[in-house]
Amino acid sequence: MIRICGWLLLALSIGSRLAAAEDVIYKCTRDGGTVTFSDKPCAEPRDMRQITIEPPPLPDITDIRPLCASEMGARLDIKSLDRKTLAAMSGVQRASTQDALAEYARAGSRAGARWGRDERQAVHLCLPTFADEIVEYVATTDGKLVQMRAGMVSYLNDPDTPRALLHRCEDTWNQCIAAPDANPDSCMSQMPTCAASEPWKGGRNCCPLQCKTAYQERREGGVAGKTAFLGALYDNPSCVPGVGAGQ
Repeated sequence: MIRICGWLLLALSIGSRLAAAEDVIYKCTRDGGTVTFSDKPCAEPRDMRQITIEPPPLPDITDIRPLCASEMGARLDIKSLDRKTLAAMSGVQRASTQDALAEYARAGSRAGARWGRDERQAVHLCLPTFADEIVEYVATTDGKLVQMRAGMVSYLNDPDTPRALLHRCEDTWNQCIAAPDANPDSCMSQMPTCAASEPWKGGRNCCPLQCKTAYQERREGGVAGKTAFLGALYDNPSCVPGVGAGQ
């Protein structure tokens, strides 16, 4: 679990912007028209196109603001968070919401539980404790579960793991491919590229460069776009560093 106080939130925000500025990859065209992607310049400058990529606007812990204490915030009775409402959420957001509710039930439910959504469709749960304290849980659309309590902000499902990065990479690609006129190759070329060292750190929505290379190799072998992408992620070994068999 990561505990973050005010000054560290600012540092993370600055670090996130710096990381975004370094997202430059090179699109290289080989003889015969084959296209590859690299974090290093191409051998022939005339065949090179530099691509600067910004991270997608998915929620980050530094962007989350509490709703439970706001008069205009989360005011829906928790009973209205029914199966139909849960089913309308993405799978990862639903799982995070259910995890928070299950923990609340184990601790002993109390009257006055509320919920609501913010402008990014993150679910905010306002759950009272036996000490008459409201603990706020936030389930974001990409599956992060955040707790706000006594001025502290904490991840409850740590995103700084290789397996969590794999899911973020897949979710980011799926968001791109769902856009009008998108195709697998264009989405892969525009995908934010993670840092080379420990790419899972920081909870960023990106894909490792190794995944772009593995995808391109499969495409050159005649594999269809979606199959090439999922194969790069889930074949053993995965293109995501640190994800091995059984993880």
